[in-house]
Amino acid sequence: MAKTSPESSVSPIHDLEGVPSYDADEQFFDNDAATVEHGVAVTSSEESGSNIKPMEVDDAERKATMWSDERGNLKAVNFVIRAPCKIFILLIVFCLALSFLLNVLVFRKAENGNPFTPPSNEFDLKDVRSIQYDSLRLAKDQVSANRKVTELEGQTISKQSETSAIAYWVFEGETPTGLFGTEESIQAMKNAYDIFYQDESFQDYCLLDYRTPLANGTERQCNAPLTPLLMYYPSEWDEEKAAAVIEELKAPGNLDKFNSLALCIVQGLYCELVEDVALQDKIWAGMLGKNISDITSKWDMKGDLVSNFTQVTELASYLIQVDLFKGLVDFGFDKTFSSENLVSQYSRGIVFWGGPLKERTAGNEDEEKDVNKSERDELKEIVKVNYLDEMNLQADPKTHESLNSYYFMTAIIGDTIISIVTQDALLAIFSFIFVFFWIRINTQSWFLAFVGLFEIFFSIPVAWFIFTVVFQIQYFSTLNSLAIFVVAAIGADDIFIFMDAYKQSQYHPELLGDLATRMSWVYRRTGVAMAITSATTCAAFLCTLITPLPGVQSFGVFAAVVIFIDYVLVMSLFCTAVVIYHQRFEGRSKFGCCCPCGVQNPTPTEKAKAVLDAIGDDAVKRDRVSEFFRNKVAKFIEVPLHRIFFLVVFGIWTGVAIWQALKLEATKENEQFLSENHPLQKSITILNEQFPTANDDIGLKVYYAWGIDEVNRDGVNRLLDPEYFGVPQYISEFDFNQQCQTDLLNLCDDLKTNQDYRELIKRRDGLGAVYCFVEELAAYNLKGNLDDCEYVKRGGFKNETWQVDPADLVDIMPGFMQAKSCFDDEGVETIGARYLTEIGWNGNELKYAAVAAESNVLDPFGQDAESVTRKEYDQFLEIATEANRILTQSCSGNVVMTDLDEKFVFMNNQNIYVQSALQSSLLGVAIAFVVLMISTHVFHIALFASISIICVLISVVGVMVMLGWSLGSIESILIAIIAGFSVDYVVHLAHAYEIAKGDTHQRITEAFGDLGISVFNGMITSVVASIPLFFCQLQFFAKFGTFLCLTIAFSWLYANFWYMSLLATLKIPLKEQGCRL
Repeated sequence: MAKTSPESSVSPIHDLEGVPSYDADEQFFDNDAATVEHGVAVTSSEESGSNIKPMEVDDAERKATMWSDERGNLKAVNFVIRAPCKIFILLIVFCLALSFLLNVLVFRKAENGNPFTPPSNEFDLKDVRSIQYDSLRLAKDQVSANRKVTELEGQTISKQSETSAIAYWVFEGETPTGLFGTEESIQAMKNAYDIFYQDESFQDYCLLDYRTPLANGTERQCNAPLTPLLMYYPSEWDEEKAAAVIEELKAPGNLDKFNSLALCIVQGLYCELVEDVALQDKIWAGMLGKNISDITSKWDMKGDLVSNFTQVTELASYLIQVDLFKGLVDFGFDKTFSSENLVSQYSRGIVFWGGPLKERTAGNEDEEKDVNKSERDELKEIVKVNYLDEMNLQADPKTHESLNSYYFMTAIIGDTIISIVTQDALLAIFSFIFVFFWIRINTQSWFLAFVGLFEIFFSIPVAWFIFTVVFQIQYFSTLNSLAIFVVAAIGADDIFIFMDAYKQSQYHPELLGDLATRMSWVYRRTGVAMAITSATTCAAFLCTLITPLPGVQSFGVFAAVVIFIDYVLVMSLFCTAVVIYHQRFEGRSKFGCCCPCGVQNPTPTEKAKAVLDAIGDDAVKRDRVSEFFRNKVAKFIEVPLHRIFFLVVFGIWTGVAIWQALKLEATKENEQFLSENHPLQKSITILNEQFPTANDDIGLKVYYAWGIDEVNRDGVNRLLDPEYFGVPQYISEFDFNQQCQTDLLNLCDDLKTNQDYRELIKRRDGLGAVYCFVEELAAYNLKGNLDDCEYVKRGGFKNETWQVDPADLVDIMPGFMQAKSCFDDEGVETIGARYLTEIGWNGNELKYAAVAAESNVLDPFGQDAESVTRKEYDQFLEIATEANRILTQSCSGNVVMTDLDEKFVFMNNQNIYVQSALQSSLLGVAIAFVVLMISTHVFHIALFASISIICVLISVVGVMVMLGWSLGSIESILIAIIAGFSVDYVVHLAHAYEIAKGDTHQRITEAFGDLGISVFNGMITSVVASIPLFFCQLQFFAKFGTFLCLTIAFSWLYANFWYMSLLATLKIPLKEQGCRL
C-alpha cells in the first residue's frame, strides 16, 4: 500500500470526538457497488481531495446506477461536494422563501394575525350530541342573519345600562372563625369593594340602576355589588325584627310550611298548586314574608357594620333555606355554611361595570363590534390607571392576616393570560438555548450548531407551508405548537447521529480516499437509520387520524410533516453544512471557526488518512464517551448476572407500573387551566369546589327546540374547511298553532314548578329558571305591549284566550322582538336579545320555537368531569323524551335537545379522548413493529422492540397515576402520542444490532459503539430541554414537560438495558443472507 508521510505534528482530527468505528469490512454501498480497496495513495489537493488518485475499480464488477457513480459514491453527494456553498445558500434561501410565502399566504390572511383555529366546536361530527348542537346553533345563526334588522339597531342605548365587565372577588379565611366571625375579616373584605365604591369617579364607569324610578333632580346610582356584605352594612338594621324572624324559622316545621305557601301568598303565583290552607297559616306566611322583605330591603352596604353581626350571620343561615329569599344570601357563603355551622371559610362577590360609557344609538352588527372593542380597550386603561394597584395591594397575602383575597376581572384577564403565556414562552426558550449549546458541545463547531438550530427551527415554517398551502389543510390546531418541542427532540437526535457517523468515518482508512467516498458512507449509514425512525415516528403520529376530533388529527398530521421535513433538512442542509465545515472550519480553531476561513489544504480527510497510515487504526485515540459505551456498557450487559439483574428489576417495575396504570380513571373534577398555586387558578378552583349553585350563578342553558331537523353534513371536512359544519335543516311541517303554543307554555310551567326537578333545574325566587318566550308573547298579543310586568309574571293572561293566530305573527313579531322583557332584572334587555336562541323568527316566519332551562349543577364555564356532565345530560334527556310525546303531535317534528356552550359535546369528547388514547398508542406500537419487520426482516428484533415500546407506555401511565393525575383531556392526548415519542431509541439500537456483523456479543458491542453516544445525546437533549416546562403556569405545557421527560427517560432506559439485555440473554442467531425470519 502506498502511503504519504504524515507531518510530525499531525494527529487525528477528532482525537477525543470520534465515535468507535464500524467493522472495517462492512459495506453500505448499492448491491452493484464493489468493496472499496484499501491503500489508496493520498496527495495534496486544493479542495475536497479533487486530485486524489481514483480508486481502482473493476469495471466488470461495478457499474453506475441511477443513484451512484461507477465508484459507488452517491451522485447526490458528489453534487453537494462540487458546489457546497451554492447548495447551502440555495437551501437557506428556499427555507426563508417558504417562510415568507407562509407569512403572506397564511399569517397576513389570518383573523387578527392569529393563524390558529379557535379550539371551540371541537367534536365528533357523527355523534348525536354534536348533530343536535349544530342543528340548533346553525339554525339560530341563520334565522338571526335573515332578520331584516337587528333587535337593537337604531335604538338608543342608555349610558351604563348594560354590564360591560365584572370584577370578581374571592376570599379565603385563615382563622377557625371563618370570614364572618370577626369584625376584622368582615372589614377586610369590604375594603376590596371600597376600592371602587369610595371613589367618586366610579360613578362614571359602574353599572347604573335603571330599575328604580328617578325622583326629580336626582341621578341614577351605581348598582350595589353582589356580595353578602350588603346585609352586614345595611342602611338600617332592626335587631328585634331580625330576632323574631329567626325564631319563627327556627321552629320545627315552619321552614317547610313557609316554602310551600310563600310562592302563592307572598308572590301570588301558581296558587292553583297550593292545597286548602287555613286562614291563620296564610296570615302567618304573609306577615313573615313581609318582615323578611322589610329587613332585606335595607341591604345596600350604605351603613355601618351591624354591631351584632353574629345575628346577621344566623339570619342568613336560615334565609338560605327559604326558597323565595335564598337568592339574596346564598351567593356569598360556602357549601358547608348552614344553621348548624355558622362558619364560612370562603366568600365571593362581584362588582359590575357598565357600558356604553356615553348614551348612543345602536348600529349594525359590524359597527357594534367595533364600538364594543373600543370601549373595552378604554375600560381596560381606566382599570389599569385608577384601580389596579389598589386591587393588587388588596390581593397581596401580606395585607390581611385573617384572609387571602383573589380577584379576576374580565376587562384585564386577557392581559393576565398573555402575561402567563409570555412567561411560559420564555421558559421554553431556555429549552432551545440548551439544545443549541448541547449541539455546539458535541459538534465542537458554532457554525454547525447554528445550522443545526436553523434546520430544527425552520422545519416548522416549511412543514407549515406544506401542511397549509400544499395539502390545503386549513385547521391549524393550538396543539400544533407542541411540534416545536417534538422537532427539537427528534431533530437534535438526527443531528447527533449524522455527526457521530461523520466522526466515525475518520477512523476507516478505506473511506478516506476522498470526501465523496467518506460522505457517501455517512449518508448511507445515517440515512437508513434515520429513515426508519422517522418513518416509524411519522406513522405513530398519523395514528391520531383514527380520532374524530379535528384538533388532534391536525396535530398528528402536522407533527408527521414536521418530522419528515426535519429528516429532509438534516440529509440536505445539515449534510451540506458538514461538507462546508470539513472544507473550511474543521480543526482550525479550538472553539470552532465562526466565519469562512478559506478552503483547507490539505483537507481534514487527507490529514486523517495520513495519520492512520502512519500510526495505524489501533493507536488512534477515540472519545471517552464512545469508548465508555463500547467497552464498559456493552461489556457490562454481556455479564449474565448483570443481565438477570436488569431483567428482574425491569420486570418488577413493569409489574408495578401495570398495577398503577390499571388505577387510571377519568377525571372527576374540573380540569385546571393553570398551576394550582397561581392566584387566578386558586380563585377558579375555590369557585368550582367551595360554593353551592346560587341563585345569581349563571347556569348552563339547556334548550328544547321544535321545528329543527338534523343538520346536513354533506361535504363537511373540518381539516380542509374548519368553518363549515353543514347546512341547517328545518321541518317543513312545523306548525306554531294554538295547541303548540299551549303545550309549550304547559312545558314551561312544569319545568318551573315540578318538585322532581329541584336538583336538576336552577331555582330563582322559588321557581325553576326557565326561558319561555310564549309567556311574554301571550301578554303582548293581548295588551300590545309589556308595560304591565306583574300581569306577565303572575300569568294574568291565562284567564283569557291568549294564543296567537299564526297568520298574525308577521304583524306582531317585529314590535314584540323590540319590546323590553319583563324578566330582565336590569329592565333594559329586549325580547329579541333575551330569547335570541329560543325564537326562530327570520323576519318572515317562525322557523322553530324553543324553551330553555338552566342547569342547577352545570355552568357555561370550565370543564366538568365526564361523569358529572353525563348524569345531568341523562336527566335532561328524559325530560326531552317526555315532552316530545306531547309536542311532536301539536307542533310536528321531534325535539332537538342540546346546550350551546359545548358541555354535552365535550362530555362525548372526554370519552373519545379515553378511547383514542388506547387506540392510537397501540396502533403506533403495531406500526413500529411493521416498520421494524420491513427494515430488519427479523421477527424477534421487531417483536422485542415493540414490547419495549409497550413497556414505556405502561411506565409513563403508571407514573402519571403515582403523580396523582387522572385521565382528562390533556392526559389522554399525551398518552395517544406516546408511541410517537418512544420509538426512536429502541429502533436505532435494533437497526444497529441488525446490520452489525458477527455473533450476539459482537453485534451488541457494535450497536453500543456505533449509536450509544448518539442515543445518549438525544436523551440528554430531550430530558434537559423538558425541565423548564415543569415550571410553566399553563397546565398543558407543564404536564407536557413532565410527560416528555418521563417518555424519553423510560425509552432510553428500556432500549439500553432491557432490550439489549434481552437480546444478549436469548442469543438468537441471525442469518447473514436469505430469509431471516
